[in-house]
Amino acid sequence: MVEKLFVPGANSTWRDMKTYQNYSYTVHDGFTGPSDGILIVDMSTLDNPFPTFWNRNPTISYQGNSVPFLKAHNLYIDENGFMYLFGSNIGQGGALIFDLKPDPTNPTYVGIFDQYYLHDGFVRGDTLWGAAVSNGFFSAINLLSKTSPTEMARQNTPSGVSHNIWFSDDNQRVFTTDETRAAFVTEYDVSDLNNITELDRINSSLGNNAVPHNAHFYNNFLVNSYYTSGVQIVDVSVPGIMVETAFYDTSPFTGNGFSGAWGAYPYLSSGKILVTDREQGLFVLSSTYPRATYLVATVVNGQNSTAIINANVNVLNGSINTNTSIFGTIRKGQAQSGNFQVVVSKPGFVTDTFNIVLSPGQVSTYQFPLFAEGVGLMQNTFLPPYIFTSKSICLKFFPLS
Repeated sequence: MVEKLFVPGANSTWRDMKTYQNYSYTVHDGFTGPSDGILIVDMSTLDNPFPTFWNRNPTISYQGNSVPFLKAHNLYIDENGFMYLFGSNIGQGGALIFDLKPDPTNPTYVGIFDQYYLHDGFVRGDTLWGAAVSNGFFSAINLLSKTSPTEMARQNTPSGVSHNIWFSDDNQRVFTTDETRAAFVTEYDVSDLNNITELDRINSSLGNNAVPHNAHFYNNFLVNSYYTSGVQIVDVSVPGIMVETAFYDTSPFTGNGFSGAWGAYPYLSSGKILVTDREQGLFVLSSTYPRATYLVATVVNGQNSTAIINANVNVLNGSINTNTSIFGTIRKGQAQSGNFQVVVSKPGFVTDTFNIVLSPGQVSTYQFPLFAEGVGLMQNTFLPPYIFTSKSICLKFFPLS
């Protein structure tokens, strides 16, 4: 790696950067010394003896006052050339909106959403998805009028510290992080803004107390950065079943502190992942992005085929060990693939073992019959299905007594 440009500036712990065309845009949060404002670098000049950059401190008209822009916590640039600055010194720190198209070197102020503080955000089309970290929810904000955006919906997150939010490519789901100990990366169905529904949530396998920081969606995976626990890759290709399939720990620290991985960027054309660790520096990683395997199963009474609730389903040498729902079903995934034995048990029923096959990227469907203790039935040896596809059925055959 070769350093192309160093721009001296304010002393700040927080900086965030995004790009548009051949320009990079950087903002900082709390600082000492003169403000950098919006630092804009023309990246096409980086090989010149004196690369070109600008510090912009636009004056914002807010509630009848002219206020100079000094800082922001984060920024996002959408596909239409609009830049959104979150957590600024203007008003409550909502979202400042600038148009970059007229002159990318001198952003044009358009409007503000300032109903509450936004820590981070993501924009697609005419919707801004904002993370209101101080209020404990994320929100959907209508941008049809960028001069006067309005809130359409909001949803509380599990730990009430809504730090960041990202969107799925099919526009149906969002994923959030709560920046606090033992918090989750959480998945929501947002296809109906009148009925936002939590689908699933996940911790890091490197420690349930670790603090999640940022999540990014990439090709039906999440690439998540965790303080003290590095980078987590989660397969989210099946809605409602989040499965960690890979990780890399960048930090020697453990526990619920705020040292370690700050961000993980998975969008390079090379496929490499850039990870910034607060103490260890920059990591460049690669991943095969392994797909998870999925088990959808129903446990039934072998005598009358009624669902058995709260039955334990334990995949030996795997990572699925859960109980059936009120419908007698489980929907789970794991990183491991291959042939497995599944032990199914419920008090009052004879514990039984079944053979299954789980393949990467496939949802395998099985039915596990259990028989009540003392029914007097002789069980034959398990007969596995001959063909396993993405939807398979596991059966046993029993002779009449």
